[in-house]
Amino acid sequence: MHNENKLDKLFQKLVDNTISEKELDCLMELINSSDLDDVKNGILARHWENVKTGNLPIKKRIKGDSEVLLQKILFKIENIENKKKARPFFQSANIGFWSGIAATFLLLVGVYLYNQNTVGTSTAPITLESNPNSGEITLQLANGTIETISENGERKITTTNGNLVASQQGNTLQYTADEAPDQLVYNTLNIPLGRQFDLVLSDGTKVKLNSGSSIKYPVRFLKGQDRKVYLKGEAFFDVTTDKAHPFIVNADEMNIRVLGTQFNLSFYPEDEDISTVLVEGAVVLYKEGADTNTNTSSQLIPGQRAAWNKVNNTMTIKEVDTNIYTAWKDGYLLFKASPFHSIRSKLERHFNITIEDRSGKLENQIYTATFRNETIEEILEAFKEDTPFEYLHEGSKIIILDTNINPKEDANEN
Repeated sequence: MHNENKLDKLFQKLVDNTISEKELDCLMELINSSDLDDVKNGILARHWENVKTGNLPIKKRIKGDSEVLLQKILFKIENIENKKKARPFFQSANIGFWSGIAATFLLLVGVYLYNQNTVGTSTAPITLESNPNSGEITLQLANGTIETISENGERKITTTNGNLVASQQGNTLQYTADEAPDQLVYNTLNIPLGRQFDLVLSDGTKVKLNSGSSIKYPVRFLKGQDRKVYLKGEAFFDVTTDKAHPFIVNADEMNIRVLGTQFNLSFYPEDEDISTVLVEGAVVLYKEGADTNTNTSSQLIPGQRAAWNKVNNTMTIKEVDTNIYTAWKDGYLLFKASPFHSIRSKLERHFNITIEDRSGKLENQIYTATFRNETIEEILEAFKEDTPFEYLHEGSKIIILDTNINPKEDANEN
């Protein structure tokens, strides 16, 4: 009874086109694990009555969407019917009746997935699922397949028809723009801690991804629609100019809209701020779902940083030295009057380690330093020259010890 109620609620959400990806997966699992007779004679049969009377309250569906999807689904149904002739699935004479229900169900799923993949049809932020501690760069394809990418490897990604979608050369994955798609198809690139990787989108936009980052993006953009991607982590964007198709990066609740520009965006879950630093061009920042034609948006000029505080829902904009925020893309760790707790987070992501400060003395210490190619031990030794401390390095964990060393007393003795 519990499953039946849950099925009914989830199926109604599917009909209303309000179902989430997680709920859709749950619905499919429930159908697979339920008694087929109960499902087809209960929920699907009730829905079929609505179909026959034309009562299908699907939201955000247009005629063209349904026609395209229906053609694809009818082709799938034909294949299913051919398989049924060889090995009957429904032990019933009403094959046409249940095929109709199956077609309707697939149509609903198709419309849902189509709307999820179409820019502008939903204002809800997309959640990126990744495992930054996996140690592997992974690429999730549109069909859900997850492939591991070697930084020194070479590969080609093709469609089922053999058409080239993207090619990898070492540390760069580049997409092509040969075909004009009729709907958006997404890939997701996940970069683990301690690694960086370069991505070139189908429009030529270059994206350099920092460690512990994920980006979800269309394999190819649609003509007449915004070029929208979704980021978690940190990336430097060099956006190809296309006035007819603004480029939008979504980071949780914030959107950054550009036409052609260079900027750095940092959005890690553990950080309080979503940070946008503009190097060249112009960007407009606004909350997801807001009207950019009103005063709900903020515009940056080169040399400015916008920090959106996720806790207080406040935006601060000020002039900064952009090199501090972009040096990472050139292999530098650059800190200017930075507290150690901020430095610690960057070191942990850069080296894929954890740092535990048991001394209680370093978290608010201020440091200015630049590193490149130094090991974590060499960096810690440099910090020790300013503030004496001892530490243990055990595997991927560094423990700064409580040794009761007083830096001022130590300096006076010398």
